[in-house]
Amino acid sequence: DKMYWWWVVHVWVEGVWELIMAAMLAFLLIKMTGVDREIIEKWLYIIVGFSLFSGLLGTGHHYYWIGTPEYWHWIGAVFSVLEVVPFFAMIIWAFYLVYRSGRDHPNKAAMLWSLGCPIMAFFGAGILGLMHSFPSINYYTHG
Repeated sequence: DKMYWWWVVHVWVEGVWELIMAAMLAFLLIKMTGVDREIIEKWLYIIVGFSLFSGLLGTGHHYYWIGTPEYWHWIGAVFSVLEVVPFFAMIIWAFYLVYRSGRDHPNKAAMLWSLGCPIMAFFGAGILGLMHSFPSINYYTHG
């Protein structure tokens, strides 16, 4: 039952929360930068697709201590490292689109959120989440 419990938790985080954050960021970038919607949507599909792909198999980093087969440890470790990539891509995406637009938007708070949110997500969910994929740390956080 723990294996399926982790699937529910991990798929919810990787498949829903990151999608919501990326969609909100895409909406704000469309409105504030004036960059074409098709360009932002292409980035959005790549980031969300990679997030789901790495997140589904990265669920294996929760399986170290629940008695699953040994191959899940390697799958979980490799794809957990890849889970950081979509967060980093969001940073590049946001800064690139703001730079490309060349607009000085009057709503500085929204612009700062649009640039700060992916940075905080990268360090919070990306880097700190990556720490769970190391068995020595995972033992104390999940085991």
